[in-house]
Amino acid sequence: MAVPAVVAAAPPAAAQGSVRDCAVSDFAIVESGRGAAAGTAHIEFTMTRTGEGETPAQESCTLYRYVGLNWVDAGGERVGAWAEREGEGGSFTVEPEGAVLLTVAQPNPGNYDPQVCEPTPVTGVEVSLYVAEAPVHVPTGGGDTACANPEVAVPRYRIEPSG
Repeated sequence: MAVPAVVAAAPPAAAQGSVRDCAVSDFAIVESGRGAAAGTAHIEFTMTRTGEGETPAQESCTLYRYVGLNWVDAGGERVGAWAEREGEGGSFTVEPEGAVLLTVAQPNPGNYDPQVCEPTPVTGVEVSLYVAEAPVHVPTGGGDTACANPEVAVPRYRIEPSG
């Protein structure tokens, strides 16, 4: 399947002046919380600027709210649909050592016909911030399951400044 078009459509860095675009390698990403409501698991990831990526640690970077995010199984294969963005688009500046909250809303596969959903164990998510970069694997510790059928139980995400 193709990468979602919204990831490929991020505006160029020149649109933000001299502030570079953030790259996924600029962040350490860890699962930082989870909850559930109305048949949906909400998994929160904290993305903390490390200075180890493309943007030097002492410089701010621009983060667009368009993320390539999908579940992966133990073999690293994508499972189900690409996550869809919730909320506003646009961008914001991440300061050196700043943090960002990435929240994934995953509908419970148990709410769907198993023959349609094709429930599959997943071990984490892959995250990229633009189409040209390799995604990073972020493990989850929740024994998660996602529908392999990309037509049902499509995950959603929000990405916001922390604090």
